Amino acid sequence: MSPPEPRISAVIPAYNREKTIERAIRSALDQAVPPFEVVVVDDGSSDGTPDRVAAFGDPVVLVRQEQGGASASRNRGAREARGEWIAFLDSDDYWLEGHLERAARAIRETGGRASLYFADTDFAPSLGGKPLWTLAGFSIRPPHEIVEDAAEWAMMAFQPMMLQTSVFRRETFLALGGLREDLRSRHDTHLFFAACLGRPACAVAGIGARMTDDDASGARVTATHGTHTVRYWEETEILYRDILAKPSLRARHRRELRYRLASAELHLARFARTSGESAAAARYLLRAVRHSPRRIGEGLLRRLSREGPG
Repeated sequence: MSPPEPRISAVIPAYNREKTIERAIRSALDQAVPPFEVVVVDDGSSDGTPDRVAAFGDPVVLVRQEQGGASASRNRGAREARGEWIAFLDSDDYWLEGHLERAARAIRETGGRASLYFADTDFAPSLGGKPLWTLAGFSIRPPHEIVEDAAEWAMMAFQPMMLQTSVFRRETFLALGGLREDLRSRHDTHLFFAACLGRPACAVAGIGARMTDDDASGARVTATHGTHTVRYWEETEILYRDILAKPSLRARHRRELRYRLASAELHLARFARTSGESAAAARYLLRAVRHSPRRIGEGLLRRLSREGPG
């Protein structure tokens, strides 16, 4: 007797996405193995997004809330979902054909042993134009590959997983606390660390979603919370401090995370110095020295090599 088909709920957060939300929903409903339900959480939109969603009728559940951000919307969608599994999709992106079918097959054939199943993600030309796994230098043997401890995957310089192509066991997602709602740009990286360190995960061959560049709402997080902003590096510091507090980290992972934390603090020191906040710059620099002298040493060597002999 074959195992039952996993019940996968699609969860789509949306804020002022009346021009793209229909495409996202259709890409979910048109899957060869359709989702058990599609839950759209409207995060206080002021445009016609709720009306576009409501027009789909019964196949789509519309949940409305006051604006709280994408993480709050995803967490709300996970709580409202009735499936045992949650597949996230952004309202300005769309799933490619066969995404849920491949994910469901991987869940069945691995007995649902992993709490996280993830596929590759394709980027629009202006966003890089290459699949995520190519950029990350990540590959598996098709059709899927499961590891009992996915720490090495999470620790990659470029994590090979994104929310748009991830399927989580709902129970585990909620037990982990979902996405940190105080992090606007590093929420997904934080979640993948929590879901992978010491836990099984399964990579599923194939491109599951395409990230687009046609959103004109101004709501894309990378535009307002990217690496060019102080907030990004503040969140990076929070992210690594939180992960470093976990007692089960391997020694080499702890060293690497302290190195990354020091890098974030160096960025914050530079921002503070540029703003004329010399005391704050000194504090960040001292933190970086304490967390990773190696990172400071490498920075000094690079600076000396640029300046040349005096």
